[in-house]
Amino acid sequence: MADEIGSPHRVHTAQDVVGTLLRGNWAVFAHEWADPDGIDPKHWRDVVEAAAEAAGVDVEFVVIPRRSLTVVFNRAVPPTFEQVRASIEVIERTRRPS
Repeated sequence: MADEIGSPHRVHTAQDVVGTLLRGNWAVFAHEWADPDGIDPKHWRDVVEAAAEAAGVDVEFVVIPRRSLTVVFNRAVPPTFEQVRASIEVIERTRRPS
């Protein structure tokens, strides 16, 4: 079913994120994925924004401070609220210790 959320997968480069956006999907950056080498939420956003601009993709970033997440999507193919909510729920489940 097209409205179902698939299993999350990690992408490793800004070009991978842009490719995901071009396929009509979106990306979620959990802020705890930040590292001491400068890949913090703002840096991640800057890098993804530059890659998207170079590829001609108009992106939107939504920071969700209470969840420590940033969602990015292609404005031409925005996800529904329910799709983003389901993605956040998946991230939240992976955060909980087993």
